[in-house]
Amino acid sequence: MEFLKELFSGGPLSYDQLVQAAEERGIQAVNAAGGAYVPQAELEHAHGQIATLTGQLSDASKKLEGYDPEWRAKAEADRQRLEAQQFDFALERALAAAKPRNAKALLNFLDRDKLTLAGGEIIGLDKQLEALKKGEDTAFLFETAPPRRTGMTHQYGGEGAPDKKDMANAALRSLFGSEHRI
Repeated sequence: MEFLKELFSGGPLSYDQLVQAAEERGIQAVNAAGGAYVPQAELEHAHGQIATLTGQLSDASKKLEGYDPEWRAKAEADRQRLEAQQFDFALERALAAAKPRNAKALLNFLDRDKLTLAGGEIIGLDKQLEALKKGEDTAFLFETAPPRRTGMTHQYGGEGAPDKKDMANAALRSLFGSEHRI
């Protein structure tokens, strides 16, 4: 740190004056404000670690290839199979929440290429399900509220439509002119 005493021996300096004074004495000035400066020892240590790890990776790859020359292709196939399985599970959960009558039948109407898995959720499924629910030829795939029956007066605790049985009997009596109950 003695070189700093030499630089500032004449008093305070601006940045430009400091750079000029450092260059005159053969000192290289570096602006480390952005974190650009790394001590040489740390840089050499990092380069050494990179070389060591690269060598270890190369050795491990050679050993694996010695056991199974196609290990990389198999690892990639297993990764793709795992991703597909995660997608299928997420799709099944999402379809169950949509309450279709038959989830397997509904799968045939979905465009799987337009669906993606992100964060455990299927992106694009809601749009397709809404279109299927509104479609005349696909609305049957989803559960709907059962229709309210109003045929009998005692159903649902109120005054419904006249009893269908009584209406049929009255029609038959009027046809045959009989007042007997059938």
